[in-house]
Amino acid sequence: MSDKDEIELLDSKIARLKVDYEQYFAKIQKREPAKLRDEVDRTVLSLSNRQLTNTGLKFKLNSIVAKYNSYKQYWTRILRAIEEGTYVRKGEGGMEFESALGRPGPETVERAPAQRQTPQGGNGFDDLYSKYIEARRSCNEPVEGITPEVLKKTVEQYRKKVEEQYHTKDVEFKVSVKDGKAKLTIIPKKGG
Repeated sequence: MSDKDEIELLDSKIARLKVDYEQYFAKIQKREPAKLRDEVDRTVLSLSNRQLTNTGLKFKLNSIVAKYNSYKQYWTRILRAIEEGTYVRKGEGGMEFESALGRPGPETVERAPAQRQTPQGGNGFDDLYSKYIEARRSCNEPVEGITPEVLKKTVEQYRKKVEEQYHTKDVEFKVSVKDGKAKLTIIPKKGG
């Protein structure tokens, strides 16, 4: 088989793999297409290690490999979301990745304001902490080292600054995702 034929075959296998993954994510197929993915990985590795003299073939192979790598990142992200329970399948073939805060996409996501949380403890802060950790995970940001105590201390510091600056004791905490990053916002309320 010539290099050109192998590259064409690889492209068609990637297209088939893409369809298989979409069917798996839609629960049409019961198992992840791991066997075909391994076969495609081996073919990509084999072709990438060859010295291609034809620049047209080299370009085509590089663009196919780049497309495949993009698909692999997407599939890995969706598989992780399925494991975490944050992936939502929409009816009628439309699928959507749902952030851990409950709304789709990378655009700004705001949760309804939490009741007055006091960093001293209580369920309000625990809820704030869990929402913040979920938001960081949904954005693939690290959560190691962010313990409830560390977050309480940080929130307490900023809460005091906001209370002094705006002369209010009534503040509101919001967890949001903006530009692919989790944000914790402290908003002073008027008349506090």
